[in-house]
Order: sequence, then C-alpha cells, then structure tokens
Amino acid sequence: MIFVPLLHYFKCKNQYSGNEDGMRYLLSPGKRSVPDPDGGEGAQKEEAVLTVDIWPDPWALDRTDPALRRQKVFPLTEEGRAEAAEYLSSTYSADTAYWKQRPSILDSEPWSPPKDEEAESEGDK
Repeated sequence: MIFVPLLHYFKCKNQYSGNEDGMRYLLSPGKRSVPDPDGGEGAQKEEAVLTVDIWPDPWALDRTDPALRRQKVFPLTEEGRAEAAEYLSSTYSADTAYWKQRPSILDSEPWSPPKDEEAESEGDK
C-alpha cells in the first residue's frame, strides 16, 4: 500500500506528493461548495475535501498532457484519507506494467498547451 500521511497533516493545509515506479501523485486539501439541504433554495455550504491527482512520469503535473491525468476528490475525513490511499494503491496495481515502463525525462518532451490556447490567454490579460 502507498503511504499517505495522517489526516492532521492535511488539516494543516499541507500537500503531499510522491512517485511509485512511474506513477506520480499529489494529494491536496481544499474546500468546495456543495448545496446546503438545510439552507433553502440556492444555499451553498463549504465542504473540506482531499483531492488526489495521478499522472505518469516523467514530467510535473502542469507539463503532462491533461488526457493522461486523473483526479478524484474525497472528503477530508479519516475515512476519506483511507479511501484516497486505497485509490492510489488500486490505480497502481491495476496497471503496474504501464507505470514501470514510463519513459525517461531524457527521452521525451514536456507537454505544452496548443498555440491557440496560449494566444487566447495572452489576449485576456
């Protein structure tokens, strides 16, 4: 099983990242808005969550093609932390050969956004 820090670590707003034979991962605490059933129509409340990002070697998350990334959100509770650890382990175990044969950073180029997206984002500034 892949190590995931204690719940207290994430409640202190710390991120945790790691690598398991070519499978990179990042666990990030945060909040999201969800409908509040007790607050009436259109009411929202914030919920603490733990977001897990998984992507293949060799590049950092922002330099990896979005099609290769996976993300799943869990509640920021002890049960959610355990589910996140199980999710990491099962994702790795499901395709161990894929993760172990990831290319070296010396043999590949980082992903970058298509030129159209870069031009649009510069025009928005």
